[in-house]
Amino acid sequence: MTPEETIQRVREAMAALSQGDIDACGALIHPEYTYTVRGRASISGVYHGWEAMAGVLQRILDMTNGTLTAVPEIVLADEENVLMYMKVTASRPDGRTYDNYQAYRYRLKDGLIIDGETIPVDQEAFKEFFA
Repeated sequence: MTPEETIQRVREAMAALSQGDIDACGALIHPEYTYTVRGRASISGVYHGWEAMAGVLQRILDMTNGTLTAVPEIVLADEENVLMYMKVTASRPDGRTYDNYQAYRYRLKDGLIIDGETIPVDQEAFKEFFA
């Protein structure tokens, strides 16, 4: 894949998630998928397989009532890797808000996302929001 194609594939997955369509996102995921959420928040950890990650994504959607948005500010890519630096905002029903930056790294294999990670810049804010 070209760098542009790898970016497009990741953007397709993110667009599906922003619409709450976890199944559409899953269609872009490799069977050997692994994802890491860095930090000490309740959602932090290493997730093996799409079903495990889909469960966490649904939990995030539920916790934020679908308010989480991520806007890419910097995107770098090669034939199989994408790195995004994003402005992420969300709110929770109890009044907590999140307005911070996060880095996202994705690797593709056979045109599908095989692994990735979320790296929150402000670990403490991330932990408090997802407590």
